[in-house]
Amino acid sequence: MNQIYEKIMEQKGLDSFKKLIKKWEALSVNIQDKPVGAPIILPDIFMISKSGTGRTHLLRLLGEYLASRENLMDFYGDVKFFEFMLNYCPPREPFTEIQRLMSEISDAAGFRSEYRGIIYIDVDEWRDHFEEKHFASFLEYIADNSDDWLVVFSVTDNDSEKNARIEAFLSAYLRLERVTIEPPTVDELMKYLEELLMAYGISVDESAKKLLSESVERLCHNKYYDGYKTIKMLGKDIAYSIYAERSNPGKPLSAAELTEFSKDSEYLNRTVTKIEKIRKIGF
Repeated sequence: MNQIYEKIMEQKGLDSFKKLIKKWEALSVNIQDKPVGAPIILPDIFMISKSGTGRTHLLRLLGEYLASRENLMDFYGDVKFFEFMLNYCPPREPFTEIQRLMSEISDAAGFRSEYRGIIYIDVDEWRDHFEEKHFASFLEYIADNSDDWLVVFSVTDNDSEKNARIEAFLSAYLRLERVTIEPPTVDELMKYLEELLMAYGISVDESAKKLLSESVERLCHNKYYDGYKTIKMLGKDIAYSIYAERSNPGKPLSAAELTEFSKDSEYLNRTVTKIEKIRKIGF
């Protein structure tokens, strides 16, 4: 069995994504004689997600899986995927996004003459403007040039009716599969945090679990938090703080020993501010 496939199936949650990969696994088996260099048969993806779903990790898994299944698509260039934020341009202003995307594609190709791979396109800024001429022009460009790309259109809006309209509009230009990515729950994140701390030999008692759960919940409600990546940062900071002050944590830590990581602490306030700044500038 394909190791990357197994790795994806072992991921927490991601039911919709796993269902798609299962279909592609069957497809790979059934088209083993696909000629090298033939246009990919895979549909593009319409991804509905929320903040904190770890999109970069997801795209990396997707790239690794498709690269391992050589008959589904070919990769050519410096990277297997890149992320592109489609900026909104009002109807009466010049539309420069196609040229900007072309530049990004050229960078992804590197010294090669073309790029074959995954292009993740965030269309959130067009949620209320998707019927405008500029957006249609962009889709026409994608439809005419995407034989060698797997395009992932992404929205984070929770409005199911609006998402359905955007998906219908995209489907007029491209074949699409919908994937819905739900963010991990506070309980799932807490389990991950506890496992991470245990890897450093640190355990926590019930009072500490309550304190950390409240902190994790606050991070989850931040508009720009990034799921497991943010919680991993929290876990590492806790481990660093503990071992910088004592050589052996010994017994399970209590809430009193973790007050610097409480929901109203300076650390949490600073972390939330830092995440907001990073996400606002596009990283």
